[in-house]
This record gives sequence, C-alpha cells and structure tokens, in this order.
Amino acid sequence: MELHHVLRADAWEAAQAAGEHAPPELARDGFLHCCTQAQLDFVLSRHFAGATDLVLLAFEADEVPARLVWENSEPDQDPFPHLYGPIPCRAVRRAIAVPPVPLPEDR
Repeated sequence: MELHHVLRADAWEAAQAAGEHAPPELARDGFLHCCTQAQLDFVLSRHFAGATDLVLLAFEADEVPARLVWENSEPDQDPFPHLYGPIPCRAVRRAIAVPPVPLPEDR
C-alpha cells in the first residue's frame, strides 16, 4: 500500500544527506505522521495551510522496516498510518514538490 508523508523541502534535503528521514518530531512523538492518498487533502489543509515549501514523499509501507500502526488521531476521520521509525530514502518512490497550500480564506 502506498503511503505519503509531507515534510518541508529543507527536511527532505537533510534526509537525503543522512540516508533517512528521522526528524526531531520522530523522537518527540515516537512516530511519523503519514496518510493515504484519500487523506492527503485533509492533511494539507489542516496541518500545512499557507505552506509554500513542502515535499510529498510516496513510499510503499512494506518497504519501510519500521512498525506501521493505524490510529485514530483526528475526529470524524478514518485512522491514520503512523510510522514508528524513520523513512529510509531508498524506500521513497517519489518526492514531489507540493504546490502552495491555500489558507482557509483563499479556498
């Protein structure tokens, strides 16, 4: 199953240099927030409104060795995939620049 993770462009550059995406949020929260294609618009509008420097990582869940847990983290939404470990760069199939995410009043 293809999953997605949204991050800032500079974080993706750092991940490529390190060989994996293991940001401070992973240490703080214990997991990386991911989503499915169907959840992507919600994630972008809810958590990245106004952002202009984002990259969308697309990867296959079974190509990442970290434990994947589907958890309810947003009311009225299907469970979201949480990845309990880093994303190896070799597992990333696509890294796509995300167009600027509009602010709520711009929609």
